[in-house]
Amino acid sequence: MLMEKTQKEEEEVVEGRSQRAMSARNKENYLKAKAAFNQKDMAGCMSYYAPDHIIRSRDLGPGRQHIERLLSSMHEVWPDLVIVVDHAVAENDWVAGRCTTTATHAKTVMGAAPTNRQVQATFWDMHRFDADGRIVETWNLMDSLAIMQQLGLVPTQPK
Repeated sequence: MLMEKTQKEEEEVVEGRSQRAMSARNKENYLKAKAAFNQKDMAGCMSYYAPDHIIRSRDLGPGRQHIERLLSSMHEVWPDLVIVVDHAVAENDWVAGRCTTTATHAKTVMGAAPTNRQVQATFWDMHRFDADGRIVETWNLMDSLAIMQQLGLVPTQPK
C-alpha cells in the first residue's frame, strides 16, 4: 500500500530543494568570484559582492570598496598571484573555502627584498550570501607564518 505524503512532508521536500539550489548557486558565485580575481577582472569579481559588504576579519566598516581595495592590493604586491580553490563547501547562505595561493616574490613584501622565488600559502575564507547570491560578509584567515618563512623573515622548523 502506497502512503500519501502529507502537505507538511511535501513542504519539507520543496524547502530542501530550495536550500540545495541556494547552496549550489552561492558556491558557483564563490568560484566565479575567484576566477574573475585570477583574471584580474576586478569589476567582474566585485559583481559578486553586495554594495554593503563587510570584511569581518578586519575592522574596516561596511562597503564593497574595502574588499575591492584589499583584493587589488594583493595583485599590486603579487602581480602573478593565482588562487586555486582546493575545497569549497556550501550550506544555505554560507560558503567556506580552503584555497592555495601561488605567486612570485617579485616586489618588496613585509620588508623582504624580492627573491623571484615562488611563494605558496593556504588561506581559508567564509562568506555569507544574500538572497540575490551576492557576498555580504567575509572572514579570511591566511597562513602568514608560511609566507614569512618563505620570505626568510622567520626561521623554518628543522625537519
